[in-house]
Amino acid sequence: MKALASPLANVDKITVISTGNGDAAGLNKITGDITKMAAQVPALFETLSGMPLAELLGKVRQIGDKSAKPADPPKK
Repeated sequence: MKALASPLANVDKITVISTGNGDAAGLNKITGDITKMAAQVPALFETLSGMPLAELLGKVRQIGDKSAKPADPPKK
């Protein structure tokens, strides 16, 4: 994962250009475009990593469940 995400550490600005197709304009169009891009993230992740996003999230949860829990503060 770190190797997959490391190139993004050098990105300081992303410019979204939308020429539209007559359906919407301005902020509404950009919001719709971003929603469509976000919907493609799981498939893109799986293509690049070979692992379904749901499997990765399941592993993250397992790791979190195994982590040490903070001790209760002493009672007065």
